[in-house]
Amino acid sequence: MSTVKQVRSVHNACTVVEAIAAGQPVGVSELARRTGLDKSAAHRIAVTLHAAGWIRPAEGPSTRWELAPAFLGLARRGGTASLAAAVLPAMERLRDDSGETVLLAVMEDDRMVVAEVAESRRPVRLSMATGAEMPVPGSAAARAIAAYLPREEVERLRAAHPGFDDDRSLARVRRQGWSANDEEVQEGARAVAAALTAPDGYPLGALVVCGPADRMPSIRMRECGRLAAEAASDFR
Repeated sequence: MSTVKQVRSVHNACTVVEAIAAGQPVGVSELARRTGLDKSAAHRIAVTLHAAGWIRPAEGPSTRWELAPAFLGLARRGGTASLAAAVLPAMERLRDDSGETVLLAVMEDDRMVVAEVAESRRPVRLSMATGAEMPVPGSAAARAIAAYLPREEVERLRAAHPGFDDDRSLARVRRQGWSANDEEVQEGARAVAAALTAPDGYPLGALVVCGPADRMPSIRMRECGRLAAEAASDFR
């Protein structure tokens, strides 16, 4: 264990950010109760975090705090980069086991984005560039992630993409452990995906195996789906 002395004020600021993230919007009295700080200390930290652009006052008659978009963007970029680095070895093994390209897809608000790619070694293959946006309707990745999202987030996704899968379809994905895209996004392209979840069950992203339709008939899709689910489970 390190013998370097901790900076108490930084520790307290981190505690305040965690408390706001867990129950936003949060007033000072509630912040004090959740963190064990006195109200004046919680207020000073909140004002400092606001000046730094990490939190902002929520709408309403009383002052309550919520995380600011700048902080959320920072956390999302850092979290995605860390996830991609951690999961790349599993992606490469899945690429070798399946023979097809493997993507790491993450949800950013109501958008799907490619965070990492392990390209197939075959001369004819499907792929996407890191940072490219993926379609949501019909997407195996979106289905895999949505199957584990809280209901309110699923409803927001449906509001942004009318016609997105119903609850019965998402329940089937959870039971099966993987989802499929049978040429629904692009003719001649098929894909399967399995969600990567945090210890609390929240989806962090999805491992996607994609390839030409003529190399991925139904039986091969099921095999790749099981491989993706196993890779996602091993990562957890």
